[in-house]
Amino acid sequence: MFAGLPRWLLLSLLLAAAVMLLVLFRPVPLELPEDCRKAGSAMEEQDHDRAIEHYILCLQAQELPQGVQADVFYSLGNAYSAKGNHHQAIADYSEALHLDPSHGWAYNNRCWSRGLLRQSTQALGDCDEALKLLPDQPEILDSRALAYWQLGEQDKAREDLARAHAIEPSFPTADERFGQFEEMFP
Repeated sequence: MFAGLPRWLLLSLLLAAAVMLLVLFRPVPLELPEDCRKAGSAMEEQDHDRAIEHYILCLQAQELPQGVQADVFYSLGNAYSAKGNHHQAIADYSEALHLDPSHGWAYNNRCWSRGLLRQSTQALGDCDEALKLLPDQPEILDSRALAYWQLGEQDKAREDLARAHAIEPSFPTADERFGQFEEMFP
């Protein structure tokens, strides 16, 4: 159902759902600053510059609960990643993890950004942490496969990709993904 959506959009939608759950199940209603809502809308419209601007204003607008701050930093990282600024994305994912060390998707996305910067050893560590928190997630297995592939551990990469494909058949096969990796990193 969501297989055709870009990873950052799917994860941004997950953030919106997480914030909604926080709002619905908090004893004291949480009123998100207008800039937080505008940032989410900008991400949906793939206007990453505007999203970044509003996420930063959201963080400055009022004291947000720590978990919400973590989610905003995570989303800010997604916006920077979508623009190709992976160094800043890593910094924002790291801040999200500082605020919420159990944020599995922040570990995954930091893994992916580190992989895109060829920081394969650090990427592998992040993916391993993400899988401890969110086992059997095809997206995380895919991210870890990139790290393994970059480290020359093709058998482990194939194993992760086969597992991801078994969990979610719409995921590419190992051969298809290896071809994509080779195009990404000629």
